[in-house]
Amino acid sequence: QRSGSKSLSLAILHPRSIGVYNFTTIAGSTEHGDQSQVFMVYEHHLKRSAFCMVTGGFGGVDGRDFVCVLGLDGTLMFYEQETHILTRSLQNFLLPSPIVYIPHTDSFVILNSNWFLESYRYQILGEDNTEKPVPTWSYNLGESVNDMRYLGVTTTEAAIFILTDWNLYCFNETGVMKYCKRLQYTPLCCTIYSRGEPTVMSLIASDTNTLMVYEGTTLRWSAQLPNTPVAIDRGNFMGLAGCLILLTEEGDVTLCYMGTEPTMFVPPPLQESALSSSEVETKLHTLQHQIATYSQSAKNSLGAPVGRPDLKISLKVWPMLEGDSTCKLEVVIQAMTMIHSLHVNVCVTHPLVAVPNTHFVQNLGESIDLYSAVSLVASYTAPWELEANILAVYLRSDMTSGSAEASIVLPSPLVLELAPPAKESEASLYLSTPHPVILPTIFPEFGADSWNETGSNENVAGFKYKNFPDLTFTLSVNKGQQKYRIDSNSVSAITLPLNILSRKMENKSLKTAQHTFALNELLDATDNNIELRNQIRALQEKIKVGTAQMRAVQRRMLSKMRDKTPSDLTALSELITYTNDHVMQLSHDIETAQKDLRENCTRLGNLVKMTVLLIKMTGSVNAEDLKQFSEALSHTEFISESQGWAEASEAGLNYMLRTTLARSMREQYMPPFSEESVVTNSNNLKKYIAVTIDRMVKSIRREDRAVSPILEGEEDGHLKEGFHSPRPTLYEDFDTEVKKLLSQSSIAETVMSDVD
Repeated sequence: QRSGSKSLSLAILHPRSIGVYNFTTIAGSTEHGDQSQVFMVYEHHLKRSAFCMVTGGFGGVDGRDFVCVLGLDGTLMFYEQETHILTRSLQNFLLPSPIVYIPHTDSFVILNSNWFLESYRYQILGEDNTEKPVPTWSYNLGESVNDMRYLGVTTTEAAIFILTDWNLYCFNETGVMKYCKRLQYTPLCCTIYSRGEPTVMSLIASDTNTLMVYEGTTLRWSAQLPNTPVAIDRGNFMGLAGCLILLTEEGDVTLCYMGTEPTMFVPPPLQESALSSSEVETKLHTLQHQIATYSQSAKNSLGAPVGRPDLKISLKVWPMLEGDSTCKLEVVIQAMTMIHSLHVNVCVTHPLVAVPNTHFVQNLGESIDLYSAVSLVASYTAPWELEANILAVYLRSDMTSGSAEASIVLPSPLVLELAPPAKESEASLYLSTPHPVILPTIFPEFGADSWNETGSNENVAGFKYKNFPDLTFTLSVNKGQQKYRIDSNSVSAITLPLNILSRKMENKSLKTAQHTFALNELLDATDNNIELRNQIRALQEKIKVGTAQMRAVQRRMLSKMRDKTPSDLTALSELITYTNDHVMQLSHDIETAQKDLRENCTRLGNLVKMTVLLIKMTGSVNAEDLKQFSEALSHTEFISESQGWAEASEAGLNYMLRTTLARSMREQYMPPFSEESVVTNSNNLKKYIAVTIDRMVKSIRREDRAVSPILEGEEDGHLKEGFHSPRPTLYEDFDTEVKKLLSQSSIAETVMSDVD
């Protein structure tokens, strides 16, 4: 407050300043109600970072409050309204702790770095600064303090309450402990109040969102809190006395009310007569029937809302202006019922990123608007999907979980921009359709000026990727031959236009015969993926050796330094320097390899998606086989030390070749892929990919063939020798099939050497 003013003011402590504000209310003359305004009266800039503050009539002043600010370094800064009057530094101070002011003794109580409670009188702190202040009293507490409170029990007696990790202490103003309450939980914060002499009530919040109410050392009541508070206090609002004010780490303020007082009457236990065995058996059968009936009826409703959904997700993409590199995504979530702990994830494929990609809402009863910005990061791989997937996970009021999802397609200008059509290309893909559509209809987001400036028109258009301008593709349409042609300087750059065409012309029956168009690139990316994972594992082993050597050299140096006879440590010092440089270089190499692996996973997802689309466009593939293939050869990123993309894909393709795509009963006995094995060689995986694609396109399924259930070699009563050896004869059959396949396709140069 200002000098000479007795009106109440609001003091707010900032990290490097403290401001005093006046709060005024203007009566409203309309239905909008009263208006409140806050304006600054004065401000003090602090020379040190502040931790907390206390107010009071320091020095025995009545009717006026002064401010004491505790800095992070243990410095006390005193202010009398607009004037800074004193700065004192405390001794034995390392980490800040709560501080309280005791008006009865005009002193401050604080915890030092030795975990001693110390009390300093204001008069002593205001004396000569050249001498260290001496505490009036001290107490060896022996543990850190979470919260510290002061309460005037009577007009002549005060109490200091200290909350630690394990106990609640009560001291009088002279440092004598009155009692100590051992807590069987982890406390977070507390507040103290009096219900009249000599009753003292303590409210303690725990890490399990539980509020404990103590009268002295006796637990009187407990209640569940709606969130996890870091500070708690009591206040009166709108004539309602005793409201609890909770503050969370996120800055949310919640007002709660405890309700009525519990009754102390405990009803006596009921005197039930013992049941006979026949009655117990009858009751047991009845309960079992009810459980079975409920379980059967709950199967269809488990994890799904009954009647109407719990929430509705609406998505909107804000229009992008010319030159924008970011797309704003709006997620509107409308709750039909009260939901809690709502997590909303925004998922996009690399190199697209969403910021923020996760939203959290504690409680939702109506609707809320969430926003994320989607942008393109630098990468040498082309994006292959423009779809953003939204997944919402939440809890209902009965504490059962629920989920909802939605998706939306992002605009093409986020990743593409028009460019002059290329005259030369390294890869060309042909698509046929009975109803071709002109190109501006497929890419309506680009304006007419951009089409004219780049020389693109309704029949031919050139594009380049914003994150890697060297990647380009040209899309042309031939209405006479009813064909689309995609030319590019890279196979992976064709996936996105192929995906856009497939989505925009879903009912136009796109066809192609180039189902092996991306197979060369896919097998090359498979080799690269396994090589990178082998490289990372080798680097990790080298780091283990290097760190072990570092520890051994350090132990040797310590042993030499402890010897009474001095010796030359130059060699050990040079060895430590060399080992440290070696380990740091290995760490940088691992970081680089992991970044390359991330880019490789994006490239793999790109090529797998293209391969699945091309196989689907052949029109001769069984839908169930294509679904299993897309799940087995997943385009999801697998970045793990134990299981990567190669392990997951080889296991899935191995299963398909042993079941639905088996040519004979004999192939069903092919050794399954071990879950614990790590793929270090790409030969088998590349064979699996090539053979699986060939059999799907040729519609070779086990149920379509008349196969004898007797294995070759079992007719004599025993299995063929070596059938379950590390390399059974079945793999030789695979080699023959792959050689035959490769001799008829364009991928022979890539895989033939591995087969031989």
